[in-house]
Amino acid sequence: MLTICTFNIQNDYRKYDILKSKEIVKFLKRNKIDILSLQEVYPKVDKDLSKILSDTKYSISGKYRFFLNIFLKRVNEKTPIITNKKVLSTRTYHLPFLPSTLRRIITKVEIEDNGRIISIYNTHLDYKYLSVRKRQLKKDKNPIILTGDFNLKNNNIYFKEFISELEKLNIKHIDILDNTLKISKYHRAIDHIFISDSFKLKSKKRVTNLDISDHYPVIIKVENK
Repeated sequence: MLTICTFNIQNDYRKYDILKSKEIVKFLKRNKIDILSLQEVYPKVDKDLSKILSDTKYSISGKYRFFLNIFLKRVNEKTPIITNKKVLSTRTYHLPFLPSTLRRIITKVEIEDNGRIISIYNTHLDYKYLSVRKRQLKKDKNPIILTGDFNLKNNNIYFKEFISELEKLNIKHIDILDNTLKISKYHRAIDHIFISDSFKLKSKKRVTNLDISDHYPVIIKVENK
């Protein structure tokens, strides 16, 4: 059984306190999460998370949006993957700069779980990059877990097309039938998880009792078929 979570922690750079990082780790442990994909992780929280996790069985992987971190701390986010599984490889892909005003990135981590290699992808995208995302997934021969904040509701035409294209690759979308952005008045998620057909979904939930972000985390449990 694998417990997987995606969580946009909100870029509250100027208001940040280390208690936020401590709450993220408490949340990780309390829910016995094996794979935690985070979005909007900026240098202050990344530094504290790395330090706190160094005394646990978890590791954190991922690189920043920009290489010159010292000059761009406010917007220089990463999309890291935290896991208690054996990490075989990690890479951050930088997507083309345009048409977005900010460079988008995708973190990939390969883990080993019970002798099986699994590819985990974590991203913070918009619809302009969905085609790029599909091309990368098509090349991967491992079972896939794709997580992230896509900034698109599941009824959006571009996102529906993306779901359809991934189904052709035997990767299915997990429907979360409620909002994941707290201020949204619509009962539709923008934070999503996709899994290969080789996984069997056992449960899914939206966590509503964590008050450190403007998003709700999404947690699923899966089994290898």
